[in-house]
Formats: sequence, C-alpha cells, structure tokens
Amino acid sequence: MKAFFRSIGIAGGILVLAGVQNTSAQITNLVEFTTAFGFTVGNATVPAGSYTIRPDDDAPNILILTGAHGDVIFQTENKNEKSIPSKTEVFFNRYGDGYVLKGIQVEGSETGYVTIPVEGERHVTKRGASNGEQRVAARKRADTSK
Repeated sequence: MKAFFRSIGIAGGILVLAGVQNTSAQITNLVEFTTAFGFTVGNATVPAGSYTIRPDDDAPNILILTGAHGDVIFQTENKNEKSIPSKTEVFFNRYGDGYVLKGIQVEGSETGYVTIPVEGERHVTKRGASNGEQRVAARKRADTSK
C-alpha cells in the first residue's frame, strides 16, 4: 500500500514537471505492441503481454502504457530521428534477464521518444552492463476514443 501511494506521488510530480516542458512534438496515434518478456517502464515492472501506449491529454511528453494489469505513467524526451522511420517500433535495453523500455519510434514521424531514467530503471541496471537492445514491432492506429 505504501508503494502504491509513493507511485501516485511520483506520477503527480512528473505531471507537474511535464507542464513546464516545451510542448514540441508528441505521439498523436496509439502505439500497440506485444512482448514475449516482462519489462520495466517508469517505476513499474509489467509481465509479457499486449500493450498500448498513448499520450496524456495535458502533457505531451507523458505517456501512458496500458495493458491487462493496469496503466503505467512514464515520461519521455523527444529525439530527432536521423531519417524518418518506415516502421513503428518499441525498443528495450536488456540488463541480465531484465528489460527496460527505452524508446519508441513511430512510422513517418521525424521525432522519436526516449524514456527518462527513474529509480525502477536504475534498479534493473544494477544487474550489470547492458547486454544489447531488443526491438519489438509495433503498429500505430488512430485514437478513436476522442
């Protein structure tokens, strides 16, 4: 229960800080993907499964990962792509047997997104040096909820 309230407090703090940031590019479509492995995003570890990433309505660099086990809020920074990607992908860094969501590239967008390291990621990286990158195919789709 203590961890839950701590997570809520951290998420609230991130939302406050995000309001101060520059509102340049943002993910405008939903990004859907499926992993065969669990991974850490923000301060949460989620199991293998299907997920959707969508932008927060009020903060362009706050993204929400939604899966069967609930939502995780995490913060990103924009990354200018060297070339416009021809496919949508989500990529992870691998540390021992743990994976950390590191970024998203969206087909046709000149802006990619990298996650901002937080305590959850720092905990996973204690397992040693990065053992490489794992890319997972994703697809973008229009957000029909609005």
